[in-house]
Amino acid sequence: MIDKDDILEALFEALFESRGAGGPDWRRRLSRESDARFRSDAEASAGAVLVTFWHLPGMPPDSGTPTDWLAKLSERIVEAHCACPAEIAAERFRRRKRHPGHLGREVSYREVLASLRAIPNFGAIGLRRRVTVDTSRDVEIAAVVGAVMAAAE
Repeated sequence: MIDKDDILEALFEALFESRGAGGPDWRRRLSRESDARFRSDAEASAGAVLVTFWHLPGMPPDSGTPTDWLAKLSERIVEAHCACPAEIAAERFRRRKRHPGHLGREVSYREVLASLRAIPNFGAIGLRRRVTVDTSRDVEIAAVVGAVMAAAE
């Protein structure tokens, strides 16, 4: 499993100790660096679950992890699209504890909710295979794994 936030938070930690959290430009720069490392780790793997907030067509250009390289990874790549009402996702976003470098405390619940409500208006990643997982309630991991494996065949 390769999680972009693990990479990003390692960068935060490396720089946070010496400089403290920077502003939005600092956050974006580190996010783009972690995107590059995330991609490199994915391409070097023999297969992995890739966890990130992907850039969708129509989003601002600096939002989300780029997807232009994904289809080249494998013929069997499957997108597991997590879906739930924006209100549930916004509440989860508000409650989660993250590194201060994410600058999440600077974004209001209303801003998060508005951005999450906009997501269905954007396009999909564009992979051939997609499994949608209803994450509004507890998810049975074995069923998701089975669905992803079936889609990969």
